[in-house]
Amino acid sequence: MSKNKSQPYIFVTQQKLIDFCRYDIGWFDLVGGSADDAYPSNGFDVQCEVDYPMQLEDLRIALTHFADDDVPLDDFLFDWWYPIIMYFFHNLCLDELFGPEPDAMTSIELPTIPMTEEDILVTILAVIAHSDLDKKLPYKPQSLSHYLDIESMISMIELFQEDKDLPVTERRFTVPQKTAFINHWDNNLLLKDAPEDVKALFAAFTDELCKKEVFEALKAKAYGCYGGNAVFACDFAESARLLELLWKKFSFGYAANTLGYIHYYGRLDGKPDYEKAFYYFSVASGFNITEAKYKLADMFMKGQHVMPNPNLAYQTYIKLYDETKFYFENGDYGCDFADCALRLGSALSNLPSQRIRRYAVLLEADYAINKRIQKAFEYGDKQVRAKIRDELAKARADLLLDPDYPQPFDRWRYIYSDYATEPIEAFINNRDDSFYSMRLHRTGLNHVKFTITRMPSVSGTSPRLSFATQPWSEFCGMVSKLEFTVIDDNEHSMLQKILDSDTKDTIFDKLVIEEPTSKLSSMAGRAVGLKCFKFFSHGLLVCFAFVDKIFYNKPKDEFPEG
Repeated sequence: MSKNKSQPYIFVTQQKLIDFCRYDIGWFDLVGGSADDAYPSNGFDVQCEVDYPMQLEDLRIALTHFADDDVPLDDFLFDWWYPIIMYFFHNLCLDELFGPEPDAMTSIELPTIPMTEEDILVTILAVIAHSDLDKKLPYKPQSLSHYLDIESMISMIELFQEDKDLPVTERRFTVPQKTAFINHWDNNLLLKDAPEDVKALFAAFTDELCKKEVFEALKAKAYGCYGGNAVFACDFAESARLLELLWKKFSFGYAANTLGYIHYYGRLDGKPDYEKAFYYFSVASGFNITEAKYKLADMFMKGQHVMPNPNLAYQTYIKLYDETKFYFENGDYGCDFADCALRLGSALSNLPSQRIRRYAVLLEADYAINKRIQKAFEYGDKQVRAKIRDELAKARADLLLDPDYPQPFDRWRYIYSDYATEPIEAFINNRDDSFYSMRLHRTGLNHVKFTITRMPSVSGTSPRLSFATQPWSEFCGMVSKLEFTVIDDNEHSMLQKILDSDTKDTIFDKLVIEEPTSKLSSMAGRAVGLKCFKFFSHGLLVCFAFVDKIFYNKPKDEFPEG
């Protein structure tokens, strides 16, 4: 192979490559100069006599040097790790393990339990690559052992070398190996279809590490016993014991929340203990866990262990509804929005004036639980959906029987009727960084149809979607466009001016719906029964119209199915 004359040339014999691989010599020794000369701006032209596949024993010897000599982090990186990545990745045949590029070391799927020398080699090198050791360099670097558990890596290799001829169930493994195995299989959908030897290892590792109070093992068994799974039988008493350790020793707030559920539903002895449930939900609420907050609100609503306080409960439901709706709109379909909307919808049953809003909120709850089941299914979701649909049916019946809502599903909405403008305001004003295109089209003598479309934040991309609800259309979904029609019979509105323009499009970023001022009321020809729609762009008024009724076109759900 021809030499690159623009770079210093280094020829590495097979023995030197093996010695380097084992860190019997380092990169500085191969370069033959000082550390300052080891990384010139144009690099080196490195040629190896032959390729040499790195062996597990080579890695063990190198790790032993790093540990015994207490090698500093910067020496490890510059004298061994970086040269492997930059110059010897292919010569050491690591491309056969990870693929052609060193970057793949951080994305390769690791074996759940190493069965071969290759598995161990890949696991240890991938752990080093994942550790982002170069990011520690701006600080005072300590020895490599401060950042990596070198002794555990050496032990992993030595145990494998001693036990490799034994059945996997009889082999010895390090605590990090067992922890990684537990983390991988701690999913009942995976675990129930796993081979029996995997289930046996999962149970054995988890029980062993629970005795050592390892977080991952405590969590796996606590939630395995909470109702039972493919390995652990249902045992609420054992679950509660482990959950107590988790929240007290590791500040794991979700454990306190689960303890709240155990006592709230009387899962230890069949009798609810609201005092303990209130205590644990209060602890979990301190960890900002939404479930705990709405369960506390439930207890205030029902007067369980506390004096009833429906107003406090209602205000909590509203706050949690707003918070979780934001998460849901931004793609967190596994959040607690469905549960919070269900509670708010149920609470609104006590306010007759909010019947149509109640129906809208329950439509949102139904939509959200369906998406959670589809995208991030959790235990109990189907029961939540059943409760939502029961409340939804009651809310619909109440609307149809209410004399104040003789036509609750008429899409012509008077401007002062309940929930008349919320769909428009929610679509336009819920994002501070969005712009909209507004196109007008006359559909009758005095009817003007608005088509408002969210514009992409980056040219050439799709616009972001908004959560839209129209209770009279029985619609709830994610949309990028909203269409509605108003009656325009006033010569002073600006609609005609836009209709007469060449483009008929107006760009805006904000909508204000307000009572007409005395001047605008005079222009409109009457002072009551109207609201003024004002559209702004960068603070400048670009359009206004007087509206007394709105007809809503039913949107199409654009929820991304992929």
